[in-house]
Amino acid sequence: MKFLRIILAAATLAAVTSIAVAQEQPAGAPGASAAPSEEVIITGTRRKDRTVTESSAPIDVLSGTDLAIEPSGSMLDTLSSLVPSFIVGQNSISDASSFVRSPSLRGLPADEMLVMLDGKRYNRSALVQVFTGGETALAQGSQGPDVGAIPSIAIKSLEILRDGASAQYGSDAIAGVLNYQLRDNSSGIELTSRLGGYFPTGYSRDGTDRQIAGNIGLPLGGQGFVNLSIEWSKYDQTVRNATRPTALAFAAAFPNLAPQLPHYPGPVQQWGTPPQDAVKALVNSGIRLDNGDQLYFFSNWANIQTNESFNYRLPLTVPQLPQDGNGTWSPNAVFGNIYLDPCTSAYMGCPAGGWIRDNNVFNFGVAHPNFPNAPFYPAGFTPRFFGTTQEFFGTVGYKGTTGGGLHYDVSGSSAQNSLAESLRSTLNASLGPQSPGNFYVGKFVQRESNLNIDLSYPLQVAGFASPLSIAGGLEYRDETYQQLLGDPSSYTFGIYGTQPLYNCAGTSCSPALDAKSNPIVANVPALSNGYGGIGNGIDASQISYGGYIDLEADVLKWLTLGVAGRYEDYSSFGNTTVGKVQARAKATDWLAIRATASTGFHAPTPGQSNVETVSTTFAPGSAANVQITTLPITSPGARHFNSTTLGPEESTNLAAGLVFTLPEKTLLTVDGYSIAVRHRIGLSQPFNVTAADIAQVPDLATVGVGGQVQYFGNGFDTRTKGLDVVGSHVFDLNGYGQLSTQLAYNHNITTVPSYNPGFIGRVQIVNIEHYAPNSRVNLNLDYRVGPFEALLHENYYGTFRDEYDYPGQLFSAKVTTDIDFAYQIMNNVTAGIGGRNIFNVFPDKLASTAANPIYPSSGGEIDGEVYPRTGGPFGYNGAFWYARLFVKF
Repeated sequence: MKFLRIILAAATLAAVTSIAVAQEQPAGAPGASAAPSEEVIITGTRRKDRTVTESSAPIDVLSGTDLAIEPSGSMLDTLSSLVPSFIVGQNSISDASSFVRSPSLRGLPADEMLVMLDGKRYNRSALVQVFTGGETALAQGSQGPDVGAIPSIAIKSLEILRDGASAQYGSDAIAGVLNYQLRDNSSGIELTSRLGGYFPTGYSRDGTDRQIAGNIGLPLGGQGFVNLSIEWSKYDQTVRNATRPTALAFAAAFPNLAPQLPHYPGPVQQWGTPPQDAVKALVNSGIRLDNGDQLYFFSNWANIQTNESFNYRLPLTVPQLPQDGNGTWSPNAVFGNIYLDPCTSAYMGCPAGGWIRDNNVFNFGVAHPNFPNAPFYPAGFTPRFFGTTQEFFGTVGYKGTTGGGLHYDVSGSSAQNSLAESLRSTLNASLGPQSPGNFYVGKFVQRESNLNIDLSYPLQVAGFASPLSIAGGLEYRDETYQQLLGDPSSYTFGIYGTQPLYNCAGTSCSPALDAKSNPIVANVPALSNGYGGIGNGIDASQISYGGYIDLEADVLKWLTLGVAGRYEDYSSFGNTTVGKVQARAKATDWLAIRATASTGFHAPTPGQSNVETVSTTFAPGSAANVQITTLPITSPGARHFNSTTLGPEESTNLAAGLVFTLPEKTLLTVDGYSIAVRHRIGLSQPFNVTAADIAQVPDLATVGVGGQVQYFGNGFDTRTKGLDVVGSHVFDLNGYGQLSTQLAYNHNITTVPSYNPGFIGRVQIVNIEHYAPNSRVNLNLDYRVGPFEALLHENYYGTFRDEYDYPGQLFSAKVTTDIDFAYQIMNNVTAGIGGRNIFNVFPDKLASTAANPIYPSSGGEIDGEVYPRTGGPFGYNGAFWYARLFVKF
């Protein structure tokens, strides 16, 4: 609260207002800002003359400079730093969710946030977020766009509509709209580079981060342009954890094998930012014809390679270190003995499918002379998960104006996003000595095609203060989700997975029995260990048609009114109709009142209805791994646990705000909002599979007794209420430069007023309500004098919880500080240095609890965690320092 009082005092002193300070300077270079009230916007309206302050709904405008100056190679981290209600996890050891991190806007998932490039709908990622953990607390079950594929240097500006807009743009526009405006300069060359790394307190320097980006504008004929942007970035692994106490115990018991521990002498598994190597490109082009019409084309391509550590697998039973207790650590199940002699017709009482219990065994922790090529892990192993995401998005269109004043835009878009996955340094235990050590797991693919016709006409209406903007259009969408098979060895249930054992004397055999006279069955896990390969090919599609009408006008000089309606029909679930009304009243020259009310929807995707994956995870606080299978909703296994056909999410958005346009470049906006979402689509809580379940549904045998099943459903409702206070003020320091002050405050509360208790449980509800901080503040100071520029960025993050991973712990509020200094060495060269989180602020360390004890030998949890695995709202890497260079020709 003390920090909030300081911030509010600073805001009052500076008379701050909007984060939407649009700049026309090249990315990365110092320059003057345009007044926010002069910025013409195109999002949330189809009029051609609306500015930020004249909008009926709140809009932030971030310039290309704002985006490019952020020291990050990912658009996700850039937005998380600049937009208070936008949050994305650090994601470490979170299966495929580390390859495609899913953000949240206003506490709602990524697929309730519409993303557009130059007004055209951007495609979804191929990844459906099925990972269970804090990393997906706000996004579990979502399938949103991967904005990390967009290069920052290609962006002229980003308009963020903080309002529901499904009636204007269709499915997904519930939390808001991100509309990227692409650079269209026809001349000039710009090059930027950055080199940095982390210097964390208590850890070695790591995470070297490199980025090189370029933009070139070229003329196309006499009336056109081609603008090309390319960005390369690469960053290394960070490690912010202790090693596992099991690894310490193993090293003490077998010192001669200790050097063979994974990552020795460091932690056997790595909690931190996974390494990544990315290339992104974007081309934007257009040519104006002799009749004034324009033919345009733009395309985005990206190739992003990421890999991450998985959990360590202990090979042997070892005693705990004395400070950790008097017990023992058990080996991972993959290191169970595999019996090599099968029952044959030569043996009596040993049927086919049985195995002879003798000393001819194979174990992945012991070298076997007959199988020199088999995976061999005498000190255990830590699988490494690799993912390559590829993005292609292209749009071609034709737009112009008839002699009668009718504006038209006809366009077509085609897109494909794919995620190819592989595992290394692992095994499929059920294949025994025939198991490979590396696996191609398979590929997820998302394809989309859009056709659009958009029309608008400014109709003169007697008595109106402006023409009546009449807009309407039609849309066709075709969406396909595919799962392509992995290596057979990655999804095979091998012959050694389940082995009924028999004791044999000569050729006479009888079942081997335990102390309770129960038959002994030796079991080892099947599938590629860590993440099962795709064994069922999936090709599912959905087609939709839609149409809209949008009316807006200044009916009086001081009153703007708008109404929009949209109808869409989907092949998967039927049709829906949504609407929106909006109003803006200019009470005085310096005060305007605005309000909107709308209904919206999110259509279930073919991916959500059909995804099928198998992953191996470790329950929080436990050394035991659990296999979790996500089943398609129509599968017999999901139906057994009461799955139903997916329907659309439906929303009601209400918003009202005040706009204060004050003297001397001062603007203050205050906006309240309420978003009610009914029939939210998400993943069910995991259901434990029993022998009785398998007896009823034989398909569940692939999951196995003790495994878990989850599926998609419409299982709960949410209500989100919040307040945004955003703004800026510019001080002219009378010959000593210019100081721009900018503030953004967001208070956001989400509740779950109703839910199906058979579908989700308390843990999921707590995370939905409390994972995102309820309060967030950004304070920015930008001082410029001559060729010098200094930036100070203060970030306040409220408290948060991660009930799934750390039940009962409340992580305290934190403040981080960023700085950046730039100097224009000559006309076309600018150099800069800076730091992010310069005071090395970390989230609270994990508290020792009965569920998640901290082990004295390591100072971390059973898996080595010291800080919350998600990093909370700002990560746990510590201070990042960098140098950058900008060159323009």
